[in-house]
Amino acid sequence: MGRLLLSALLVISLLSVPGLNPNSNPSAATMIPIRTAFQPGRWWVEVYIAEQKGWFKKVGIDETGTSFTSGALEIAAGASGSWDMAGSGNIPSVLGATRYGLESIAVADLEDASTALLALPKAADDYLKNPALLKDKVIPVTTNSSSHWVATACLEKKFHLNPGEWKFLNLSPPEIDSALSSGKYDVAAIWAPYIYVLGSTINAKVICTGRDVGATLTSNILVQPSFAQAHPDAVAKFLAVYEHAVAWERAHPKELAKYLLEFYRGRGVQMPEADIAQELQIRPAFNLQQQLTAMRRPANGSSQFDDWMTQTADFEKSVGMIQTVPDAKSYITDKYMQMVQDDPQLRAFAQDGRD
Repeated sequence: MGRLLLSALLVISLLSVPGLNPNSNPSAATMIPIRTAFQPGRWWVEVYIAEQKGWFKKVGIDETGTSFTSGALEIAAGASGSWDMAGSGNIPSVLGATRYGLESIAVADLEDASTALLALPKAADDYLKNPALLKDKVIPVTTNSSSHWVATACLEKKFHLNPGEWKFLNLSPPEIDSALSSGKYDVAAIWAPYIYVLGSTINAKVICTGRDVGATLTSNILVQPSFAQAHPDAVAKFLAVYEHAVAWERAHPKELAKYLLEFYRGRGVQMPEADIAQELQIRPAFNLQQQLTAMRRPANGSSQFDDWMTQTADFEKSVGMIQTVPDAKSYITDKYMQMVQDDPQLRAFAQDGRD
């Protein structure tokens, strides 16, 4: 009886929120458009699932997305105001904050184990046995990206090379795929899902990950400050939908795997189906409580999220991407996630893993 009463109260609670009633039909006049930007990554499958299931429209949001091949291109597009909310890696997130004032409002996932330096099979064995062979190598990498940081940290900390003993070649992920597949280069830095694609097609081997060298990588949910100021409730609803998708994923792991494979392949990434389980295992998404915990700041202190991003900014300053390390409190805010937590109906929706 207690469980039935609780379920009934939850349904009543959800139905009382404008736009959360599954029997309601928000009019076009009341829908708030949100233009999103993303790259094909595990951390955007929540949005893809929400699109397929119509959850954005149920809360009165008309969401449309544009895909980019790298965070640098995505952030540059954001500078012109071409999107309102986005998902991107931690390196572009800091660049977007320092250059354009973009705010990080949630952790999309952790990526330290899925961003890597990898090499062709024989070269991989040789480099692991004799790291000195990496000296003077030209290494394809997408600069101003998470893989740029991982490649640098791996070369210095795991393979004990000094700065200047290698050269980076700036290529997009699809170009890196072609460069390694052609045999023109035998080592590169890249992130998932491309590490799986290259492992499947040419048997490329991971020789170092961000986790191996203590680099904590995240992808973040970003918002344009002007949009957030104009539509704070829409930002909170977007996050509630995102967290609803995370809750749904945990209750439907088999369906999640199918959606992720569909999402990747629909965007031209031939992700091997056999690697989907590992992709989900090493790139955890954060539910509502985990988000709030990661962003909780003690009195006169920093949050876990602050510390992760400051570590990121320290690297960016060390290689000249930025001139000064910004105060994480200036661009990371839990305001909108806290709005979800403080609103009983949004909180219930965010934690409800049902269709």
